[in-house]
Amino acid sequence: MVRLSLRVAASAMLQKRERMKLRRRRATQRTENRVAPQIRIGRAMQGSITWVAPEIPLDILIEILTRLPAKSVLRFKCVSKFWSSLLSSRYFCNRFLSVPSQPRLYMSLLDLYHNSKSLLLSSAPSTCPSSSSSLVFDQDLTIRKMGGFFLRVLRGFICSTVDLKPHIYNPTTRQLVILPAIQGYDILAAEDRYDILYFMGHDPVNDQFKLLCTITSMSNNDMQKIKSERWVLVVEAGGSWKRVAKESPPHLPNPFELNMNGFLYYLAWTHMYTCVLVSFDMRSEEFNMMVQVPRKAGDEMVPRVKKMVIQVDYGGKVAVFDYTYILKSGTVDLWVLQDGRKEEWSRKTMVLQPSQLHLLNGNHRLIPKGTTLKDKVVLVPPNLVAPFYFLCYDL
Repeated sequence: MVRLSLRVAASAMLQKRERMKLRRRRATQRTENRVAPQIRIGRAMQGSITWVAPEIPLDILIEILTRLPAKSVLRFKCVSKFWSSLLSSRYFCNRFLSVPSQPRLYMSLLDLYHNSKSLLLSSAPSTCPSSSSSLVFDQDLTIRKMGGFFLRVLRGFICSTVDLKPHIYNPTTRQLVILPAIQGYDILAAEDRYDILYFMGHDPVNDQFKLLCTITSMSNNDMQKIKSERWVLVVEAGGSWKRVAKESPPHLPNPFELNMNGFLYYLAWTHMYTCVLVSFDMRSEEFNMMVQVPRKAGDEMVPRVKKMVIQVDYGGKVAVFDYTYILKSGTVDLWVLQDGRKEEWSRKTMVLQPSQLHLLNGNHRLIPKGTTLKDKVVLVPPNLVAPFYFLCYDL
């Protein structure tokens, strides 16, 4: 009887130990199940101890994702609903655009007679140091039947004009949006010759993309009688055109713009011989500045059709790149605006290298392109007839 009692007691103790082990095992499994949905770096086994890495903080996760290619980021939207919401948010998109990356060069080849033959080409960033002097175009991003004489590139979007309508294209998602034309403007094509230009800008306070449209008409080439209207459209669902700055002086804009700190700058003509720098506030939708562009002593009065100028970003300041005499003497004047209210300018004269002057032979005119490249101005001939050259001037 005593032995049987001892055996029963020993069996009860073993069963109690097994139940305790089972409880501990179930508790460990519940803990792992709670940790499983979290983002893990790795997992290591040391005997019977399981180590689970802590969750990656959200700010570090965003920093990692912003350094990936755009195509990879788009693929990660299918990981979960949280990732899809995060990668589609405005905060992440703005952070992704603010991270420096290797610039991509876009080239629009426009067929004036057959628009269906127009092409939009894109150069693939080169990873080989020895190929830095050449360009390789990415066939996957070649877009047929799309082109424009003036391409506006801003924060990952491309704006062009086809048949007087603005087209906005996202090269990452391959999405093309055709915005409506303006209805009800006062300048009629039957009465005057008129020009329509679309400029794309960004309001950093409200995080909105906007289009500024200028409609200008002239009674004759001497610009004695000039009319102009300005319209603004917010690029969002349900956006519509509204007329702004009705009281601002009439002017004929140059077709190239500069975006800096929520302001849009462009050069314009108020008279045949008067060129001004115009500033437009994308948030208030008002014109803040019209400063006359100077000329150095000894320069003759050059009419609009022969004056070759463009505004550029020069170390965070707005500057005017005057290349009127580059074909004649190989010189360029850079006018830096020091104070817009006092109309104070400083000038630097740059000289083209003598060994490069032969590149200009046969070119009766050069037009600026690539104004979004930092500290660089690209000059190209308007018609690509072999042999032709592009000039990239590093300021």
